[in-house]
Amino acid sequence: MRPAVFAAAFALAGLAAISAAPAAGQSADYDHQLGVLQAQQQMERQRAVALENEVNALSAQVQTEQALRALRAQGRPPAIPSILPRPAGEVAEQPALGLPTTPDARLAASNARVKAILDGSK
Repeated sequence: MRPAVFAAAFALAGLAAISAAPAAGQSADYDHQLGVLQAQQQMERQRAVALENEVNALSAQVQTEQALRALRAQGRPPAIPSILPRPAGEVAEQPALGLPTTPDARLAASNARVKAILDGSK
């Protein structure tokens, strides 16, 4: 429970206790106390509204900062690893990303079979 709300509830309880007194016993002192309690209640309500406004403003500020951080992150270029060209004639010992390799002799034999099929169909 917020301190301001607690104080307002306490003031209401005090007002209820005072108003329970018999009507015949009311005096100027009673009216003064009632006025003081009502003024305290009004101040506590205003304080509670001010605190709630402050909390809302801080929450909005945090949301704004989070949104700005997300936008800044989107504006940065992605981290892409650079690919350096190999010198002419150099062959990679291992294929990139662990892809399977086919020996040159097997590729040449396959190419010869395809050419033979294509030459035979003409």
